[in-house]
Amino acid sequence: AADVRRQAERFGTDTAIGEALRCAAALETGQRAVRLAAQAVAYLEASPCQYEHAAARVEFGIASRSAAELERGLALARSCGADGLVAQAREALESAHGVS
Repeated sequence: AADVRRQAERFGTDTAIGEALRCAAALETGQRAVRLAAQAVAYLEASPCQYEHAAARVEFGIASRSAAELERGLALARSCGADGLVAQAREALESAHGVS
């Protein structure tokens, strides 16, 4: 994951870096996953790739147990027609035990 991130940083686009961070977050657990997911969101907010931003936001919401982040991800997923991502966000919100 670190190699992919370094390659993305050399490539230099917000999308490439954000995607690499999102993938790295998926391979981690706990606070490390949350930090990487937050970084992915920050890069992908500046990216023209709305789907990747939505996916990162949903994954960040799940990792951080944040209903607000899940709602933001859900709205982004709806706006780009990502039905599978909409379903994932809804499911996470509906089954969210301990999400605040």
